[in-house]
Amino acid sequence: MLEDMSARTRVGPGSAEARPTAIKIASIAIAWIKQERHLRVRQREELRRAFATAAEFRGWIASGPNPTDPAIKDVISLTKAGAKHMAQDLVERVALKKKESQTLQKTADSIAKMAEKGDWDEPVEVDYSFTGREEDHLATKTETFTLANADEARDAVALMEKKSGSWETLRVQMLEDLKGKQKQVKGLEAEIKDFAEFARGLVDDVLAILH
Repeated sequence: MLEDMSARTRVGPGSAEARPTAIKIASIAIAWIKQERHLRVRQREELRRAFATAAEFRGWIASGPNPTDPAIKDVISLTKAGAKHMAQDLVERVALKKKESQTLQKTADSIAKMAEKGDWDEPVEVDYSFTGREEDHLATKTETFTLANADEARDAVALMEKKSGSWETLRVQMLEDLKGKQKQVKGLEAEIKDFAEFARGLVDDVLAILH
């Protein structure tokens, strides 16, 4: 199958199809930097699997005088593409996180106006997003109010006002975390070639399976 793929157009490192693998490789590369150029056993296995996937859509071939070098070039290209995807995603997440408080306030104001009107033919669903804790990290959570009357609408506004302080504290913390991740992604640029060389052994392992 790999030889057939090499004769066809290969999946580009920056393509949508390659995106999950590229992001996985870049994420592990960032972890490698944070861990003083070391990977844990589980991370090494995740990286090997990512390389095996890349071998399929990039058409790696184990034959030839030096099959590792073309594969290493792919690792570099995929890591760069993954970093670019991550950077774009972080820009969007930071922008949304900066506006989160205003968006919550607009939602609360909208619900308050609904309560004033008092005209409820049927229940109304209102989605709202906030920063909360999820296991060992912070995340943006989305929940829904199902409001059947004006009293429930007023209760929803009161609940949002009660939680606004803790939401804001976590929002600021998550925003700082996101900015920290942006710095990590930026710092990856100078380390990509070294990371690819570090991963040469795993690339060789994948190529050995293709024999």
